[in-house]
Amino acid sequence: MCYDLKGQGEPMGKSKTVLLLVGLFTVIALAGVSCSRGLQTTDNAVDNTLDNTVADNAVVDNTAVINPTNQTTTTVSSSGLPDPASVKASLATETSGAETAVKTLQADAVLQLVSIKFINSLSDQTGLSTNYYIYASASNPNFYYLVNMPRNGEKLKRFLMPVEDLDLPFDLLQIPVKYWKLSYAEALQSVEQRGGSDFRAKHKTFEVSAILAIPAGQYLSWFVTYRATDGTGDVLKASVDANSGAVSLI
Repeated sequence: MCYDLKGQGEPMGKSKTVLLLVGLFTVIALAGVSCSRGLQTTDNAVDNTLDNTVADNAVVDNTAVINPTNQTTTTVSSSGLPDPASVKASLATETSGAETAVKTLQADAVLQLVSIKFINSLSDQTGLSTNYYIYASASNPNFYYLVNMPRNGEKLKRFLMPVEDLDLPFDLLQIPVKYWKLSYAEALQSVEQRGGSDFRAKHKTFEVSAILAIPAGQYLSWFVTYRATDGTGDVLKASVDANSGAVSLI
């Protein structure tokens, strides 16, 4: 369940972490779907409606923060992925905007996870499905605060989610900004060069998720998953160190 708002430990293997984070993305999707218009929370419903989940909810008290859309960007080949250098400033503004929006609701909220999903394209304009910044609060530990930041001129939307709806088998830590040196665009560009581009060429329909997190005992990383939606079941998984840029295919 989620609500439309009104008003370091034991290390684990990278393969296991990626699987868990993929599961986490599914949980986020399921929770979001439960807030839309009575959609069934089946796998197919999640796959087909995740991009509409936030849009189906009413805009809630968010007129103070609107995503920047006036920055000129260039794309990388036919993927639709923006050139990382061309979006650096707008991404910094986006992150700051998400923080401003959440802190008007919960002053001590801290960022613990970023979850981005694309469908059939890596373009922010035509492929971006959801772009969640997820926060936790020490003074209100029973909830997560979700801020969805579209990049097509629409306004942000905020949601409150009970922590039990994200029943994780590991602890998430606050994202350390000093180690967050790679954007999602840089992480995806690296994976594109290591099999992602070939994966997209092979599959006409696909989803790509990029999750920034620091599970206890590990490094801050982007966990990237390419998943075919053409019935083949093909999957490509990788992690990209958000500080060093090191890539591991899993």
